[in-house]
Amino acid sequence: MGKEFVSKLKESALSISPILILLLVLNFASPQFRMDQGSYAGPTFTTFCISAVPLIVGMTLFNMGAEKAMGRIGEAVGTSLTKKKSLILLAVIALLLGTLITVAEPDLTVLSQRLLPSGPNWLIVAVAALGVGAMLAVAVVRVILQKSIKIWLVIAYGLVFALGCMADPDFFPIVFDSGGATTSAISSPFILAFGIGVSSVRGGKNAEDDSFGYAGLCSLGPLISVMLLGIFLDKNYILENLGAELSGMTTNIDSFAQIGPFYADQTLSALLDITLSITPIVVFFFIYNFFLRLKGKDLLSIVVGLLYTFFGLWIFLIGANTGFIPVATALGKNFVTLSPALFLCFGFLVGCLIIFAEPAVHVLADQVTEATSGTIRKSQVLLFLAVGTGFSVLFNVLRVLYGIPIIYFIATIYVIGFVLAFLVPDIYVAIAFDSTGVATGTLSSCFLLPLFIGFTSATSGGSIEAVLTDGFGIIGMISTMPVIAIESLGLYGKVKTKMAYAKALKKVKEEDDSQVIHLPVLSRGEETCLNS
Repeated sequence: MGKEFVSKLKESALSISPILILLLVLNFASPQFRMDQGSYAGPTFTTFCISAVPLIVGMTLFNMGAEKAMGRIGEAVGTSLTKKKSLILLAVIALLLGTLITVAEPDLTVLSQRLLPSGPNWLIVAVAALGVGAMLAVAVVRVILQKSIKIWLVIAYGLVFALGCMADPDFFPIVFDSGGATTSAISSPFILAFGIGVSSVRGGKNAEDDSFGYAGLCSLGPLISVMLLGIFLDKNYILENLGAELSGMTTNIDSFAQIGPFYADQTLSALLDITLSITPIVVFFFIYNFFLRLKGKDLLSIVVGLLYTFFGLWIFLIGANTGFIPVATALGKNFVTLSPALFLCFGFLVGCLIIFAEPAVHVLADQVTEATSGTIRKSQVLLFLAVGTGFSVLFNVLRVLYGIPIIYFIATIYVIGFVLAFLVPDIYVAIAFDSTGVATGTLSSCFLLPLFIGFTSATSGGSIEAVLTDGFGIIGMISTMPVIAIESLGLYGKVKTKMAYAKALKKVKEEDDSQVIHLPVLSRGEETCLNS
């Protein structure tokens, strides 16, 4: 266990260090990038430095727990349900599981509290959770009936954009943010493993391809359900509640005396969020274990994994909330006075680096490598996702700077994504849409969202409507470009394979036949002689 912890600790440190180093370098390189105005090492800088430890340790414990607990539970439940050979039972349990896990997703809770801090934020959580549950049921039915994921994706996204024609365009950032926030740190490992369990029992020639695509379809559920909510919900109600919280969302830590209370508040808040997140899964597992009958070392391993997951995500959230929110808010305000080109470069670079610090991304990359027996390497998945996320943030900067509606970017990206989907193998399509959920994790909510809220509030003079349309939306933007990134990986692999095959074939085929050995043709008499 000690060796595993040290190995995971090194991996976590290498993943998180780049974004930490970048922000530290910027803080000392120019007064315009300082975390505290007039000081290199003020209270905001101090909290940021302290947060590095819980970020790395928390990510380490979470990765260990996700492997020992969430993955095993999801795969065991998916396997046992599929063996019962009852499609209705499998769909009903999938609906229940998808809803319960999403209700408990911390990132969705954070998003809903920022939208309706003094109103019924549970309404957005419940609607998004039902959307995930419904699409998880659709995902397992698709695999059992062996239907192509491409067709389901085209139908689902077609429905999303059809509903968008009836909804207020100002709701689009919220809709796409909700889709990205639902399949994150808690739900993604479980859903991915659940899908692998179902596909392994179902078998067939497409078993490897069918192991993925569940998280991608699940992230579509909230797009449909929240879009429906946006058609009926009064926008003014959200604007009124958002205004009550805007000042708190854009406040820096102004003195060292605020650090202690700030940490205490974030520690208790994170503890509550994680307790609500883990409890439904734990309760469901121990009830369902009466049918699984796991005992001894297997059961103990899962219990230990759940503890790792709990404490890991709790510690990680403390670090993210205390270290990144104040820094992001300050940087967002600072970019108002800087060149747009600097904001674009910063956005792309941060987008590339932040993906390495998302715990769920590493879980997906590990499962992809394992399911494909190393054909698709973890390093390839991470590299292509990093570049895709970098462009996502860059596009969002362009959108905010020049007032371009978010739907223009998202519609264009998905059109390109669907064109690529019919040029690459199905497994890359499934992984691509799975990556849309895992790419939008805790750091997107705790760093990039406050960054754009701070920038938008400063440029608009505190306009609530501007914050609603431009401050939000970054999570939704991040959930789009990974589709093109992973499909590009698939296209690259396909072209590379064809080139290798053509090269090998060229070595076998010679332009002249001088090396061909011609055997003599025997006459009938000679054949008779030889036979006798």
